[in-house]
Amino acid sequence: MKRRAGIANAVMLAVIASVARAAGPPSRAEGRKILVELNREWGKARVAFDRAAFERTLAPDFYVQLKDQRLTRKEFVDEISSPSPRARLTRFDVEVLTVEPVGDSGDEWVAVIEEKLELTPSDGRPKAYSLWVTRDRWKKFGDRWMALSSEAIGDELWRNGEKPPFPSW
Repeated sequence: MKRRAGIANAVMLAVIASVARAAGPPSRAEGRKILVELNREWGKARVAFDRAAFERTLAPDFYVQLKDQRLTRKEFVDEISSPSPRARLTRFDVEVLTVEPVGDSGDEWVAVIEEKLELTPSDGRPKAYSLWVTRDRWKKFGDRWMALSSEAIGDELWRNGEKPPFPSW
């Protein structure tokens, strides 16, 4: 079942890519649709700790820029590929806030992303909630979209069951 869903998603992304290619560079609306779908799949992979999806999605020179450190692709994949023994990631919702093409070719985009994470501690303590805002770069290589980088531009953490002051939590 999981494999069929992965194949269906790959087919859908290929269709989106071929439509965009046939009509020239994608419009901002088309770019948004592509980035929304890519990020939706990324969110599913994060909750499933799907290392194969991470490997497919991240460009070879991908990096994550945090406030005080830069993670290589390998460091990032290693960090997100296994559940933490202290808390289980139970929610990873992604919303594309803004999209901007890089250049005129339509094969590279920058998006500002909102990521909502929910963590369930293994020791029975109340849930923790985390909100990240990132600036992500995506590029199309042939028929395949890959993430080039992710820069954390804001984050906040709520612990001990305190819910974030947003309606969707």
